[in-house]
Amino acid sequence: MVLYIARHGETNPAQKPEPLLTETGFDQAKRLGERMSRLHLDRVFASSLIRAQQTAKETADRQNLPVEIFPDIYEIENGETSDSAYKRAVAAIKSLREQFTKDERIIVFAHGTFNNCLISAALGFPVRDDFNFCQENTGLTCIRFMPDGKTKAEFINDYGHLDNPEF
Repeated sequence: MVLYIARHGETNPAQKPEPLLTETGFDQAKRLGERMSRLHLDRVFASSLIRAQQTAKETADRQNLPVEIFPDIYEIENGETSDSAYKRAVAAIKSLREQFTKDERIIVFAHGTFNNCLISAALGFPVRDDFNFCQENTGLTCIRFMPDGKTKAEFINDYGHLDNPEF
């Protein structure tokens, strides 16, 4: 399985109760969607938060796929510990690896802090307070799960599609 992990586009944090994508965020999502349209994807997942779904829709539409809600990949919330979020991430990776056992290509749209846990879980790293995998808006990570049981991080937090729309 090839797992792509993407962060949502730019939001306006002043919007309450849930920030939505800004005009820039929609442009970022569009550029990521264009980049991903060069690949065949089998499934598109997003968190239950609207900003992740708005970002995912740009990719899903180009793949003629629905955006499927993955309930356990929501952002770390006030009061939640990194250990608790990491356990959710481990469970999410386990679920994906059990569900996709061949050459499927899937993408998951979630949130910067939770994506740190998700990437760590996928690579088998513990979450540490003194280290994180940076996740820019629409930053894309690619992790390949090999048939021999090995895991390869092909790239982390690549946002070349924002600098170069022809990426």
